[in-house]
Amino acid sequence: MMADMHPPNIEDSRTANSPQRYPTDRAARAQPGRPRHSQVGHSLAELCIVLCLTGIAAAMAAPSVSHWLWRSRVENTARAWTADLQSARLQALRTGQALQLQRLTGCADFLPMGDWRCGWQVITAGSKPTATLQHALNGELSVVLFPANDFLPINTQGEPVAGGLRLQVMTRSQPSPVAMSVCMNIAGRLRFVKSGSCT
Repeated sequence: MMADMHPPNIEDSRTANSPQRYPTDRAARAQPGRPRHSQVGHSLAELCIVLCLTGIAAAMAAPSVSHWLWRSRVENTARAWTADLQSARLQALRTGQALQLQRLTGCADFLPMGDWRCGWQVITAGSKPTATLQHALNGELSVVLFPANDFLPINTQGEPVAGGLRLQVMTRSQPSPVAMSVCMNIAGRLRFVKSGSCT
């Protein structure tokens, strides 16, 4: 009576009526005449050819990459000097205190006048000068101020005392020199020229 109330096991009936999906015999699974796994790869000769071509391409691109890196350093240095000068001008105008942009000398034993290759700092003018901003360089680039001077005074109005200046930034020991100039007229306006002169 109880057996009549329960339906037959559905899972058992499906298993009994359906054909076996995965054969147990390994020989039945393998197809004769065809490998089970196809291996794809490259030979040693092909790998050597690819490595040689990659090396040749890298050797051809190396001078261009080096030139681009030096040009980037030159431009970044010129723009950093300009940004620090503008910052000093704003600070002098805001505080009403005279400042000056002065070169650093820590990267070389001797520097001729006007040679700013070691970097620069903004200091307060007076009996006790204090540095408010500093930008050090390692001496790899040639950074020269024309006319030659070791500092650039800025008055309390935020104006450079000396006008008509040119900061020349260029590579020192490269076969194809990269140069950029920061040109400042008598009124204190700045412009960039991608050459060693302002003309």
